[in-house]
Amino acid sequence: MPQPTTAGAAPDLIKPEVLAAEWDLSPKTLENWRARGIGPPFVRLNRTIRYSRTACARWLAEAGAA
Repeated sequence: MPQPTTAGAAPDLIKPEVLAAEWDLSPKTLENWRARGIGPPFVRLNRTIRYSRTACARWLAEAGAA
């Protein structure tokens, strides 16, 4: 059963700095990956970049299997 969420909230989305810290990377590495079209999927909300924890976990699992 899906977890209820507040309307308009996106609890799954995190800032690049948070993902970089969790993955022990530099935020610049994520920026470079975005520019090169590689790395985990991201979304652009106005002028901000956010990563979905779910999509990042999926990308990491697939990248590890390759």
